[in-house]
Amino acid sequence: MPLSKKYSADSGQSIGQYFQIGRVKSVVMGPLKMGTNEIDKDYTNPSDIGKIKYELLYSSLGTSKSEFVSEAAYPIFSFVKHLPLINEIVLIIIGPTEKLNDRASRQQQFYFPPFDTWNHVNHGAFPNMKEYSQYLSQFANIPSFSGNAVTGSVPLGYTFIEKPNIKNLKPFEGDTILQARFGQSIRFGSTNTLTRETTWSDSGNEGDPITIIQNSQGKRILRDPFAPIVEDINVDGSAIYLTSTQQINLLDVNNFPLASFDTSITPITKAIYRVPRQTISNEINSANFQDSNTL
Repeated sequence: MPLSKKYSADSGQSIGQYFQIGRVKSVVMGPLKMGTNEIDKDYTNPSDIGKIKYELLYSSLGTSKSEFVSEAAYPIFSFVKHLPLINEIVLIIIGPTEKLNDRASRQQQFYFPPFDTWNHVNHGAFPNMKEYSQYLSQFANIPSFSGNAVTGSVPLGYTFIEKPNIKNLKPFEGDTILQARFGQSIRFGSTNTLTRETTWSDSGNEGDPITIIQNSQGKRILRDPFAPIVEDINVDGSAIYLTSTQQINLLDVNNFPLASFDTSITPITKAIYRVPRQTISNEINSANFQDSNTL
């Protein structure tokens, strides 16, 4: 599948820049296969971590586990690591290596983060259906493999367990959201007074910045189990809210969990008053006026 054409100085001919779509069959995580004592034969040195073996989709290589592509592919990004799971789908292209100066053909395969096949943050795996059928019919549980033929879950790796209760975060206009597979997230958002869906827009002005770092999602009652959710400090696990003008409401301060502080609080029976900000000196007298008085 040629993506573009380029000129080769070696042969004087144009050669194709190719991309492929592959199904991940293995991921190198270290000298041993993750969670096992089995040596990973694809590991030779630390630079191999993240390397994948894959089978091509829409080709004769997509019919058998034993016929995946012999040439490995490596993560394309250095600034972020989002390694795929077994059976996730990735886009693969040709890229340079440290030996590229020798000749143009000294290249290797690189892969992008996996496709969001199901529009779900936990995983995007789509197995080879022929293999999956054999897997369901022949194995009740594959030793050292996290897939489970009894429940019908897709094999995803040696330690990774599917968590269908993890939800996508609902985005609002202008948001930048980072989500991990296990319920962790970072939202770079803002006050949005035009919607009642946020839990932080009762005060402040439209567009005032807020950053929410969340480590786990709490249980919610949803009509649609696939509906996205919005962070809620009264429901979710540990979180950090970096506010500017927003007001975060704690519904039950007396019962708010403080286990991480190794302490308890005295029950609050009186009203909580907002303490006004003290006026700084420069708002009353200028700096020059204060300096002249001092001198």
